[in-house]
Amino acid sequence: MFVRKLLTVSFMLLVLVGTGQSPALAQVAEGVAAVVNDEVISTFDVRQRMRMIISSSRVKPDEKTLARIQQQALRGLIDERLQLQESQKFDIKVDQSEIDQAITRIARQNNVTLEDVKNDLRKSGISPSTLESQIRSEIAWQILVNGRYSQRVRVSNNQIAESKARMEAALSKPQYLISEVLLESPSPEQDPLIYQGALSLIQQMRDGAPFQAVAQQFSAAPSAAQGGDVGWIHKADLPEEIQAVIDEMKPGTLSSPIKVPGGYYIIALRDKKDGGAPMVVDFNQIVAPAGQKDKLNNFMRKAKSCKDVQGIKKSIPGAFSNAFEEVALSELAPAVRGVLESLQPGQYSKPVDNPQGSTVFMVCDKHYAEGAGIPNDDQIADQLISTRLAMLSRRYLRDLRRDSTVEIRK
Repeated sequence: MFVRKLLTVSFMLLVLVGTGQSPALAQVAEGVAAVVNDEVISTFDVRQRMRMIISSSRVKPDEKTLARIQQQALRGLIDERLQLQESQKFDIKVDQSEIDQAITRIARQNNVTLEDVKNDLRKSGISPSTLESQIRSEIAWQILVNGRYSQRVRVSNNQIAESKARMEAALSKPQYLISEVLLESPSPEQDPLIYQGALSLIQQMRDGAPFQAVAQQFSAAPSAAQGGDVGWIHKADLPEEIQAVIDEMKPGTLSSPIKVPGGYYIIALRDKKDGGAPMVVDFNQIVAPAGQKDKLNNFMRKAKSCKDVQGIKKSIPGAFSNAFEEVALSELAPAVRGVLESLQPGQYSKPVDNPQGSTVFMVCDKHYAEGAGIPNDDQIADQLISTRLAMLSRRYLRDLRRDSTVEIRK
């Protein structure tokens, strides 16, 4: 297998990256690592990418992690060749200025300049062109995917409403703030190697390697671009294998490798909180004197909103209405809370009789308290579109892998 063979050739070269030394790569005879539709990926390309992964993720290249790094480097280079080849079919070109802008954004996030980034790469024995080629393929692929699919992806108001309803329903349940790394396993035969690589990465992160940097370089999950950040999520939205682990974890800890179909997850639990975001309600209490229950019923049948009930004084002598705004349901008496929980905005209750007369409750608005974490409609639409585009992008690349000729040299 190529990965095993390359390990003996390049391990001693790569371990020097952590010390900042620059070995004489020119002294090593270059070979062909893979051929992608007649386009060659050299062993030099693979070593350069491996060095960049090690440098940016800050992992130490021991033998356990090196096999995973080699696999990641080669797979990434193959995918990038496929993406660029497909982009060229549609005459998509990426200017150097676009690449420099992308590197500048990376530099600003780290409070350095574009030249600082390139100089740091050179000090680690990495040609800046290695980073530039990776960014070129990312930009070209994004342009291609957006151009091909963005007009087809539509989100309806009903889909936004359904998504928001699910979010609101989940607010009463425990939430977990997590980050993830997904290590893909191409076949069951490679599971032991991937598992050992996962154990090594976990140890590296416990020793100080940043989770975000490791996720960006190693994770196959869509969250890799955000450093593995999944954000707040509910248990029911996690794979069953992770659900079985997450309750036992404490904030600030890493999971052991979690086997899932097609690979292993590493989960970082950053925080967790109980559910129960407060529901607040705007409502009107409409009261009619004793003996006026029928008139109250007739009046309410004609009322379409809380604004309509303000005229009850003129319709029923002695009747009145009180408006309540932004009242937490939890602060109300149980009997009243039970009535209001069953009503939606614009709905009213059956009259409740008491010695003073009859009372009706009408809900004007009902929502979770500000800060409960529910995005607005535009944000939900963007999330739904991004999720679908990411799925289509993965499917597109999977089809390219299947339909292309990729030869990995042994």
